[in-house]
Amino acid sequence: MTKTSIYHITYYDYDKSAYVQFLSCNFRCLGCIRRKLLWDHHLEDIGRDFRIELIEVEKLAEILNIVDKEFGLKRAVLGGGEPTADPSFCNIMKILHDLGLEVSILTNGYLLDKVLKCIHREDTLEISIKSIWPEKYAMYTGRKASDLNKVLNNIENAFKQGYKVIIETILIPEFNDVNDVEEVAKFIATHLNTSTPLIIDEYIPVPTAPWRRPTYEELVEAKQRAEKHLKNVILRSSYTMKPKGKVHPIFPKNTVNMP
Repeated sequence: MTKTSIYHITYYDYDKSAYVQFLSCNFRCLGCIRRKLLWDHHLEDIGRDFRIELIEVEKLAEILNIVDKEFGLKRAVLGGGEPTADPSFCNIMKILHDLGLEVSILTNGYLLDKVLKCIHREDTLEISIKSIWPEKYAMYTGRKASDLNKVLNNIENAFKQGYKVIIETILIPEFNDVNDVEEVAKFIATHLNTSTPLIIDEYIPVPTAPWRRPTYEELVEAKQRAEKHLKNVILRSSYTMKPKGKVHPIFPKNTVNMP
């Protein structure tokens, strides 16, 4: 049996999707939500008593097949952690493709050049740019400043090869602020195209970082600044987003009858 670093799966009934979360990561981001909460924060019962257990590749296929039969499954979202850092990533992608699922990969982009061959052009790459400035990038991620160039090159390469690319950044007051978000938008417009989507996420404060949550007005300003350069800018914010449907814990706490 081949172990993965997958430790948590939830099911969203509104779009019949499985959110597959990976424990391992090749970054050490100061503002990572995992520093505050290890489990899917959309669950009504957060389940702080969950026990961490890593899933084997074969067990993942079994679980997803049961979810598909019980509920119907159309989509898989891979997050974490960092999905591409899992040594079994290509085997995992094969399972998802064999099930005929739409796949979205939430990634920091650093290892994309190593795994791009396992990703279909119908899949979606949502690539996070932590900061457009090398020194800030290094401070936030724990990586070298020069590693930002690799991420940006991987983004351009995936885009040029015809992959579906979405860029994500987090509005963090006094760190990745509205001016920095606009610089990310300029990069996208110059190196990809003006139709490439940019998602601006609201920063959620974590215990190990000094930054506050942005105000709604700051988020709107960031969106307006980005829209000077891009046609498709999306805010993901607790101020405006309403819960959709119900979230079911699948692993480790199941709502389906699994053997």
